[in-house]
Amino acid sequence: MTQVRIEGLTKRYGSATAVDRLSLQVENGQFVSLLGPSGCGKTTTLKCIAGFEEVTGGRILFDGRDVSREPPEKRDIGMVFQSYALFPHLTVAGNLAFGLEMRRVPPAAIRERVARALDMVQLAPFAERYPKALSGGQQQRVALARALVIEPRILLLDEPLANLDAKLRDEMRLFIRDLQQRVGITTLYVTHDQSEAMTMSDLVVVMFDGRIAQAAAPQEVYDLPASEAVARFVGNANILQGNVRDGVVHLAGGASPVPMPQLPPGPVRLMARPEQISLVQAGVASDMVGRVDHSYFNGSHVDYRISTDAGDIAVHASTAHIFPAGTPVGLRFDPARLWPMEPRA
Repeated sequence: MTQVRIEGLTKRYGSATAVDRLSLQVENGQFVSLLGPSGCGKTTTLKCIAGFEEVTGGRILFDGRDVSREPPEKRDIGMVFQSYALFPHLTVAGNLAFGLEMRRVPPAAIRERVARALDMVQLAPFAERYPKALSGGQQQRVALARALVIEPRILLLDEPLANLDAKLRDEMRLFIRDLQQRVGITTLYVTHDQSEAMTMSDLVVVMFDGRIAQAAAPQEVYDLPASEAVARFVGNANILQGNVRDGVVHLAGGASPVPMPQLPPGPVRLMARPEQISLVQAGVASDMVGRVDHSYFNGSHVDYRISTDAGDIAVHASTAHIFPAGTPVGLRFDPARLWPMEPRA
């Protein structure tokens, strides 16, 4: 296991800055996801850590050793790409053995380590098959095994599930996380999929424009976002405007004030996640009134869009009672789960 420390990492391509003075510490055995929209610098950051991109400024340290200028083969990392990058002319066992052969590992040790890696990813019966005879999920597991068989200090994954269908992605998320915990390897994972980052990570690093917007545990990023940009990117977010007077928030379009004694007086913007809002029948005491614009049955819950004087509000509610479009409703907010936003940049 290895600690990764990034200090002021900068990467420029001509006049364009892809990564801007990024600093981050990844602890031994931690699973860290770099999450953000396309072009935010997350893959460039991963390539700099791997040594595939030359850094413009800053340092990358593995257990305190500066590797910023070392070539990839000196960094002792395992890399899994979106495209899997398997050798089509080699069997599954041959793909796993290749990296060990390049490292001049003795043949007996190669056979032992390949067998152990195949067992680890549950592919021992497929050792003599070629990649084209495998499913997408099986190819992904071969790519993981190939990265792990060399026993690297750090595992880097660049959107490895992007080419899989939804059901297989869900299965592979659990498989990768379970495997990472069993092996105990320090892992950095690049994704633009919020669900992947939330379900797999110890630490989620949200990035915009080459910078870290927030680095925290998944629940903290979701419930206590550092900014409105983070709130809107990670899941759905309703941003409510109001004014605090005498310890209560008078919401724009509100039916009754919401007690929040911890807030100072003045204007405020509050985040409410759709599943944190309750719907009640019109006429029942509520914090805001509105009308159902759309309702969509989604299996475990109903997705609503509620039209209010404060604008449209998204609500995820129980299927126990479904309000059809056009129904007047009341909205109730849990003050303990309303989160004040910093002023928008």
